[in-house]
Amino acid sequence: MQAATWGIVMTVHEPAQLVLANVGWHLGTGASEIHVYLDDPDDSVAEQLEALGRVRIIRCGDAHWHRTAPSGRRPTTHRRRQGLNANHALKRCEVDWLIHLDADEFLVQKRPVGEEMAAVHALECELYFPVAERMYLPGPQDTIFDGVFRTCTRSQLRRSDGVENDRLIYGDHVDCLDFGVLGHSAGKCAVPRDEGYRLGIHWSFRGESRKRCDRFRSTSTHLVHFDGLTRLQWLTKLRRYTEYDKKDFNIADYRQAQIDLVASVGSAPFGYQVLHDELKVITPALHARLRALGLLFETPFDLMPVLQKVLGELPDFSVAAFDAELRRRLPERTAGLPSAD
Repeated sequence: MQAATWGIVMTVHEPAQLVLANVGWHLGTGASEIHVYLDDPDDSVAEQLEALGRVRIIRCGDAHWHRTAPSGRRPTTHRRRQGLNANHALKRCEVDWLIHLDADEFLVQKRPVGEEMAAVHALECELYFPVAERMYLPGPQDTIFDGVFRTCTRSQLRRSDGVENDRLIYGDHVDCLDFGVLGHSAGKCAVPRDEGYRLGIHWSFRGESRKRCDRFRSTSTHLVHFDGLTRLQWLTKLRRYTEYDKKDFNIADYRQAQIDLVASVGSAPFGYQVLHDELKVITPALHARLRALGLLFETPFDLMPVLQKVLGELPDFSVAAFDAELRRRLPERTAGLPSAD
């Protein structure tokens, strides 16, 4: 059976280091095409991406939204822009399967995903990638990719006594978790081209139906998610959610709990830092418990050799450099928020 070809689509407004790392990783691990939609049409990362090959760059200016959005105008929320762009790429791509990712999401393969796609095609469903979320070990963060990955507890344990499963495992702040993770437990999916599929942010639909497609859970590939490459980016991400009108953007309860906690500690000395560590740093005891329960994703994920081969000269992946670029891009949204110590 011949392996399927596959590609990625993403809508980005992120520091160049992250965009280049994501594109470089996926080019180096088998992607035939990557469609990068620049939410800022003047984003200077375009020049670096153009040099890589197999990357299609779309600048999301007024002309793009006039052609792509039903209203003819730039949608208010990033989620809506992502969805429109994902399906715009699905109509234009030349690969067998397409996957929508965020810039902070990376596919890690235990065996070639193209082979799995070729076999799954006969099942007439999407290919679903379960998620693992980056957490920190105690100590300083040297690069934006340091840490370990915990998996979600979705479908992991069912109890009849009414006790919340995740509270038994994680203890305090469980209301901030979505089946054991802070970002999302939904994962992402791939769909075949030219077979009537539509890409959503986390799942797919077929034809005009709003019913989610059937899915096959990937046995070859996990999605690793960096929900905040640094403390500053995590805080900035939560701040963005507060800027939307609630009628345009539905915030999940666990995300709202995170937002409320952040708001409650903002005036306390080092409040942001303490809360971040409570939620995102794994203590030795929790680390051992997660490993015993099989809730750590420990497949090796070493970006640097792959990026060295694809990019040549590596970007500066230090926390300080990333935060400086984040502040340059988003001065209002990062104002008043602390960078790394």
